[in-house]
Parts: sequence; structure tokens; C-alpha cells
Amino acid sequence: MRRASHAERMPPPVVALLASPLGALVRAVARVRASVHVKLLAGFLLITLLFLVVCAVSFRTVAETARQTNLLDEAHERVGWSRQIEHALAMQMHFTSMALLTQGEDGVSLILRENNRFNDTLARLETAAPREERALIQSIRGAQEDAMATVADIANAVRDRRLADAMTAMRTRQEPTYQRIEALVGALVAAEETRMASLRSSIAAANRQSVRMVAGFAVVSVAIALLAGFVISWSFILPVREAHGFLSEVAEGRFGGTLVVPNRDEFGALAEHMNWMSHELRRLDDEHRVAAEALRSLNDRLAQASRAKSEFLANMSHELRTPLNAILGFTEIMLDELYGEVPPTLREPLVDIQTNGRHLLRLINDVLDLSKIEAGRLELGVAEYSVQEIVDVVHASLKSLALEKGLGFTARVPPDIPAAWGDGRRLMQCLLNLAGNALKFTHQGRVDIDVRLEGEWLWYRVSDTGIGIPKDEVENIFAEFRQVDTTITKEYGGTGLGLSITKRLVELHGGRIGVESELGKGSTFFFTVPLHTDGGRA
Repeated sequence: MRRASHAERMPPPVVALLASPLGALVRAVARVRASVHVKLLAGFLLITLLFLVVCAVSFRTVAETARQTNLLDEAHERVGWSRQIEHALAMQMHFTSMALLTQGEDGVSLILRENNRFNDTLARLETAAPREERALIQSIRGAQEDAMATVADIANAVRDRRLADAMTAMRTRQEPTYQRIEALVGALVAAEETRMASLRSSIAAANRQSVRMVAGFAVVSVAIALLAGFVISWSFILPVREAHGFLSEVAEGRFGGTLVVPNRDEFGALAEHMNWMSHELRRLDDEHRVAAEALRSLNDRLAQASRAKSEFLANMSHELRTPLNAILGFTEIMLDELYGEVPPTLREPLVDIQTNGRHLLRLINDVLDLSKIEAGRLELGVAEYSVQEIVDVVHASLKSLALEKGLGFTARVPPDIPAAWGDGRRLMQCLLNLAGNALKFTHQGRVDIDVRLEGEWLWYRVSDTGIGIPKDEVENIFAEFRQVDTTITKEYGGTGLGLSITKRLVELHGGRIGVESELGKGSTFFFTVPLHTDGGRA
């Protein structure tokens, strides 16, 4: 028998998801021949790898941003140097004009100082400038050298008091040179500012791209992690769900099903063991059903045999009692000498016949009572009875036996016990069986009968100081035809029916019977019956 799928028990979204390509991916992962530990470790390593990739992308983005920031700082610094060159050039022109006005040597020294500052700044700028700007810097340097040659000529003319030549040199040579230098420096400043603006735009674009890249990698990583978690977890959840449904069917008694899972890991091995268990349970269940049916048939036959036995015993007991009563009647008539005087040699055999006949009659009555109980034909004669009268009759009947064995024999009944309702004759039979057994199995000491009322229950108790009962035999003494051992049967006689009949009669009254005993220290038998019994059929 193949077990049906449990997909209908899953939530609809899960069913739809498992029917999609994700479901195929889940089953593919389940079919991977690897242990659960390895699959979980692979999922953890995948998530760790994604985390490392995100970190590497982030570090690369930060490094690129730092590099472009450094380039921007360098461009900003070069722009500053270009501004310093412009300033130095303006100061040179100013000090040249001052030198012509003052006609002194101090102006020339100031011009030389600004020239040195100009050259130093230009040298730093040339060192840090990109390759495409170095040709422009070389042009500036050449123009500055021409300007310095003109300044030297002007200085010589001023020193020789040739002011007209100095003014002519300044107007015709120096001013055009300074204008050319100024134009070149302006172009350099413009190039650096353009480069700086380009770097700013590049940095802004790089930042935006970095944010998009990091966000994209993060989203992709989270999606992959969720996908891996879903696939790996459901590759474990599906066999667990299937196993849960499978075990539910087993718990309901439907054996023989088959657990089908795609896993090739511990869950797959577990499914194989559970399938083997299911088939074994199915086999055992089939064998159990066959055995139960055979046992049921055997019980029916045993019940029929028991009923037939009970019917046979009941009929045979009636048939045996009729001639036995006739024998006892004729024996009693002969002993009463109604047929004439009985010779002494015949009286003793006749007394033995009477004693053994009465004993045989008691045995037959026990068998008849047991057969009626088992056949369900024994009915209680429910009527009002006196507990005191029952105890007195039992005491009077067994007093001679107690005197013969030299035993103490007492009976106590509280005077406040009211009239009871039940089968007094059967209860007397029960008490007579218990007290007779107590006297039979007691060699010295005493036997006591005690009755008390507790609530609506009568407690009958018979205690003795006899041989006692072993603990392992206490549960068996109420069985039919059962005594403690064969030596007791040989020594004391009896059929072993007395206690069994007593137990049946007490239970028929709605009560219970019990015993407390210790080997060699006597026994106490007790039974309880309701003060008012409704009666019934056995």
C-alpha cells in the first residue's frame, strides 16, 4: 500500500511555491548525496562568502573614493600654486614699475626675490602636474627667462641713468612678455580648475556608482541568502512533514504505508528505516489479527465447553443426590432401629456410612452450587435476615469440632447491627466455609468470628492461628479445585471448591472477599457485603 502525499495538508502558498521552479531546486538539493551537517555547513559558507564579497566591494569602493579624493586634493594644491605664480608675476610687474620710479637698486632686488618665488612655485607645479600640462609649464618657464633678461636690461639702463631706454624696454619687451606669461599662467590655472571640476564630478559619479553597487550587492546577497535558506530548510522540512503524516497514520493503526522523500542524507536513511518499520508492523498486525481470530474461535469453543461442563455437573449432581439421599435416609432409619435392633457389630459400619454419605452430599452440593453459578442459574433468595442468627448458627454448628481439637472458638456481633437484606442462607454458607476451613487448618490456638458495620457495609471476619498461606499462593486460593499444595489435600482432604464458591456468592451480593496471611502465623479471611442487597443472577 502506497501512502498518499500530504501536500493537501500544507498551506496553499507553500504548495504553490513548491510547485514552482523553487520546488524543483528544493528537491534537487534534497537529492544531493551529502549529510545534513555538510549541507548546513555549505549554506553557512555560502552566506559567509556573500558577506566577504560585499565587504570586498565596499573596501574597493572606499579605496577608489580615497584615491579620487587624493587626486582632487592634489589638483586643488596645483590650482593654489598657479594662483601663487600669478601673484608672483603681478608683483614682478609692480616692482619693475617701482624700480623705474625710484631709480634705486632696491626695486631690482625685490624683482629678483619674486622671480625666485615664481621659479620655485613653478618647479613644484611642474613636479606634480600631469604630463599634458608640462609643455605649458615649459613655455611659462621660457617666457619668464625672457622677462628676467628684459629686467636685467632695464636694471642696467636705470643704473646708467638711461631712463628713456629703460621705459622703452619695459613697454616694448617686458609688458608683452608679462602679458604672454600671464596668458600662459591663466591657461594653466584654467586647466587645473577644469581638471579639479572634472575630478569633483568624477568623485560624485563614483560615489553614486559605489552606493548603487554596494546596495545592489547587498540586495543580491540577501536574496541569495534567503534563497539558500529557503531551499536548504525546506529540503529538511519536507521529509519532516512527510514523516509526521506517516507517523500519524501509523499511530492511527494504518500500517504498511511507504514514506517517499527525495533526500539522500540522514532523512533518507530515516525514511528507509521507517518504511521497514511500517512493513514489519503490517506483518505483525496481520499475524496478530490471525492469532486474535484463532484465539476468539478458541475462546468460543472453551466457553461452549465450560457451559457444557456446567450443565453436565448440574445434571449429574441432581442425579447423584437422589440415590444418596435415599441411602442416608435408610441408614438413619436403621440406626433409629425402626427395622429392629441393630447389632453392635453393624452399628459402627452404619455410622461410618452415614458420616461419609453426609460428607459426599456436601461435596455434591458444592459441585451443584458451582455448576449453577457457572451456568448462570443461581439466584439469590433475597429477604430480611439477622446477622446475629447467622453467626450463632455457624458457631453452634462448628463448636463441637473446635472442642474436639481443643481450640478456642468465639463469635462477636455488635448488638446495634440492624436487620439486613440479602440471602441469609448463602451468607451463612460463606461464613460456614471460612470458619470450617479455619478450624480445619488450625492445630492449636483459636479461631474468632467478628462482624462489624461500617457505613452501609457489613464486614465479616474470620481469623485463626493456623498454618497460614505462602505469599505467592495468596492470589490462587480462590481458584476452583485449588489448594496450596498436594500435601495439604492428602492431609486435610477437600475438593478446593469452598473458597471459590464463597467468592462467587460474595460477589453476587455486590461485595468482595480478601485474605491476610503469613506462613506459620495464621490467616484472616474477610468479606464485605452491602447491608441491603438487591440480589441478582450469577
